[in-house]
Amino acid sequence: MKLSSLNLFSESDQIAWVGAGGKTSLIFSVAKELFANKCVITTTTKMAKYEIELADQSIKLKTLENFNVDVIKGITLIYQELVENDKTKIVGIEKNELGKLSRLLHRHQVPLLIEADGSQRKPSKFPASYEPNTPPFVNKACVVVGLSAIGNPLTIDYFHRPEEISKVLNIPLGTEIKIEHIYTLLSHPRGGLKNIPDQAEKILFLNQADRYVNTKEINDLALKLKGFYDHVLLTEIHDYNLEIRAHWGKIGCVVLAAGEGSRFGGLKQLAIYQNKTFIENVIGIAQSVNFDQIVVVLGSNFEKIVSFINKDQIKVINNKDWKAGQSTSVKKGVSLFKGEKFDAILFLLVDQPQISISMINDVLNLFAYKKENIIVYNYKGQFRHPILFSKHTFDDLMEIRGDQGGRQLFKKYPPLQINLENDFLAIDIDTKNDLKKLDS
Repeated sequence: MKLSSLNLFSESDQIAWVGAGGKTSLIFSVAKELFANKCVITTTTKMAKYEIELADQSIKLKTLENFNVDVIKGITLIYQELVENDKTKIVGIEKNELGKLSRLLHRHQVPLLIEADGSQRKPSKFPASYEPNTPPFVNKACVVVGLSAIGNPLTIDYFHRPEEISKVLNIPLGTEIKIEHIYTLLSHPRGGLKNIPDQAEKILFLNQADRYVNTKEINDLALKLKGFYDHVLLTEIHDYNLEIRAHWGKIGCVVLAAGEGSRFGGLKQLAIYQNKTFIENVIGIAQSVNFDQIVVVLGSNFEKIVSFINKDQIKVINNKDWKAGQSTSVKKGVSLFKGEKFDAILFLLVDQPQISISMINDVLNLFAYKKENIIVYNYKGQFRHPILFSKHTFDDLMEIRGDQGGRQLFKKYPPLQINLENDFLAIDIDTKNDLKKLDS
C-alpha cells in the first residue's frame, strides 16, 4: 500500500524524524510521495552533504530576514553552512531562526520535515544525553528503526552507541540482538520515546521489512508497540520509493452489552465465567489489547451492571433505546469514533467471555496488511465475533436498523472471513445450557 492512502500526513505538518535504519531515505521518500510540489527539509543536528543532491533545490541561509517563502519550490533543503571541521556535513539553521521558519511555513501551509538526530547510517541506535534535538513545536514525531539490526551482534558495526544499548539492555557487547531487545529500545522513555513533545502524534516506522522475514514476530512487536505509538508502519524503501507492507493504526473497541438476556433467563452480563462476570471477562480481554479507546454499551439493567465496571480508561454508554435492537448499540458506539480519525472499530459481544486475545490480534493483523472494510470469523458457515468495520463503513453503520446489527452491511461490503475451527471459541451463550458448555 502507498503512504498516501493512509492519510497520516497533511500540508500543515511539522515533523521531527529520529532514530536509525534508513531515516534519511524515509524523509526524502515521504517528501517525494506526499509533498513533491512544495516542502522544506532541514535539521537540528548535522546532515550529510550529499543530501543536498537529493532535494530539488537547496537554500543556504543564516537568518530568515527578508526570506521570501515563494522561493520554496519542490523539495527544498534549507541549511546554514558546511560543518567547519568536516566539509562532508551540513548544519541546520540556528534555533531561533528555526522557530521563525516554523511559524512562516505554518502560515503558508508548507510542510516542514526535520531530521532531529544522527545515526551514522546504522540500523539501530540509542540516543546520547543531548539528543534527539526535537523542536517543541512539531505536531508529529516519526521514530525509525531498521529491522536489519535483528540477529546481529551488539557492536559498532551495526549499532550507533552500542555501549549505551548494552547498559539499557543489561547485556554485554557482542550479544546477538533479538526482537525483544528492539522492543525495549523503542518503548524506553530514554530510547525511542525520548524528547517527543506531549502534543506530537507518535508514528513508528519498522523499516527494512525486506531484511527480516519472521512475520509473526514482527506482528507481535507491532501490536505491543501500539501501546506506545499512535501508528506503527512496516516499511521498505527502494530507490526512494516507499512501500508500506502493513499499518497498525487507531482502532476502537465496542463491547455490546445492552440486551436483557430474555432467552438466558436473567442478566447475562453478570453470569459467571472463571470467577468473574461476563462483562468483566470481556472488558479484561479488550484491555489486554492495545486499543486506542474502549467503549462499553449498556442498556437493560444499566445501574446493576455498571457497578461491575472499572471505568478507568473505559467509556460507558447507557443506550436507553436498547429495545429497538442491537443496531441502536452499534450506532451509539460508532458515533463516538466517527470523525475522530479512527481507522476501524472492532466489536465484541458480552456473551462470548471465552474468546481469546489471539483471536482479536489475528483480526487486527489482517486489517493492518489488507485494509478490508469488514473482517469477520466464520464458524461452519456462521459468522462470529469479533467483527471489525473500517472507517469507510461508519456512515453506513449509522443507518442500520433492527436487531441484525452491522451484518446488514455484509452484502454491500463482502467481508474477509477468518475460518474458526475451535468449537470452544465459537460458543455463543444464549441460554443457561450454553453456559454449561464453557465448563465442560
